[in-house]
Amino acid sequence: MATAAELSEDEDEFHSSLRIYLNALEMLASSPEEQCRLMGDYNVAWELKEDVQSGKYLVGRGYLEESEEQWIKALCGALEGVNAQVLPSGAGREVNLQAMSLPVWQPARFLAAEVLRQLSRAAKENTRFLSGGTGAA
Repeated sequence: MATAAELSEDEDEFHSSLRIYLNALEMLASSPEEQCRLMGDYNVAWELKEDVQSGKYLVGRGYLEESEEQWIKALCGALEGVNAQVLPSGAGREVNLQAMSLPVWQPARFLAAEVLRQLSRAAKENTRFLSGGTGAA
């Protein structure tokens, strides 16, 4: 059985990971120009795909509702079809903007915005937790 300290550490780690995930969702839901700016114009396609797909590690931990987890899984599945390894990459605005402007990203942008909407409850709880409030997501 987990100790209180282990449970607290797990909850802290979950909320830190959730905040990073929510930030990645916001970036993915943004325009290609904003995505490149926010990601520093470096390997944006690969980095953003990896950051958003890391949401799969939030699933099954007991902090999210089943419907929230299903939305995360749906977006991870949708991103499987984006082969970031073959997209233009490297440093600089032009190459990254070219990669992020491809039509393959449009469904993911739309879905990311919906996942953000669906995670609004968890996001509010996350903000409360990280600002020193109490309660699990």
